[in-house]
Amino acid sequence: MTKTKLWELADEISQLENELTDISEDETLNDEQRETKLQETFDRWLDTEESFKVKAEQVAAYISHQEALADARKIESIRIRNLATQAQNQANRMREYLTNQMILSGIDTIEGLSVNISLRKKSPKVVLNIPVEELPEEFMNIQCTPRIADIKKMLKLDKDNVINWAKLSENHEYSLVIR
Repeated sequence: MTKTKLWELADEISQLENELTDISEDETLNDEQRETKLQETFDRWLDTEESFKVKAEQVAAYISHQEALADARKIESIRIRNLATQAQNQANRMREYLTNQMILSGIDTIEGLSVNISLRKKSPKVVLNIPVEELPEEFMNIQCTPRIADIKKMLKLDKDNVINWAKLSENHEYSLVIR
């Protein structure tokens, strides 16, 4: 039995995804016909000279490859975000420096060849003289968020069904573990 190479499997899965998308978007099919065609296409893909177990292992390898690629891209995006933050911080420092120098020099505007610069007075900041908790209620934003984990614990312990304002979902979701 020959093993499919990862890039061949990627092409194979990409072709499968395209076929499934075409069927899903085919407006000439009703829901029942669409489901039948989707199942037939998936079954045909699985029905090769390779066993389902081998095919599943290959798909799992492809999933692992895609997850590793996603992780590498996340790390790279963090690196680039850090570089962007550094550049923005440098720009902010230079902006503050230029603002201070213009104030010290008594210059409000500069009309240059490539840029025009002007100082603009910001609106005053609000300084609170009391702790935030003591502010009148009409000046507070109050946010309520449910503590789902605590509610879930209570529901699991509620053998007598005393809690009627929440329930655990009857739908079972599955996750795939690849090691």
